Amino acid sequence: MKSSRRYFFRYMSALGLVSFFPVPISAKTAKNIVKYQSTPKDGNACKTCMHFIPETNECKTVEGSIDPNGWCIIYFRDPHYKEVKVEDDNTT
Repeated sequence: MKSSRRYFFRYMSALGLVSFFPVPISAKTAKNIVKYQSTPKDGNACKTCMHFIPETNECKTVEGSIDPNGWCIIYFRDPHYKEVKVEDDNTT
């Protein structure tokens, strides 16, 4: 086997290029660690959190099924959340 600086630097450059590929992080935190509760706190609820996925009632960071009215310590209000107001059509 030839060992020279040229082979060493070729190997190191290839190794460096591999490090640019993103590695997906899919681990979620347990509910007890983030102090999850199924009730809102101070008017804040999971349905307004940026981590909440409403289509599946899941969280991007907490494992298991999530109540839309729940809350945990990693709550962060979604700046794009818009509350839908239901108007009453009972006009007489």
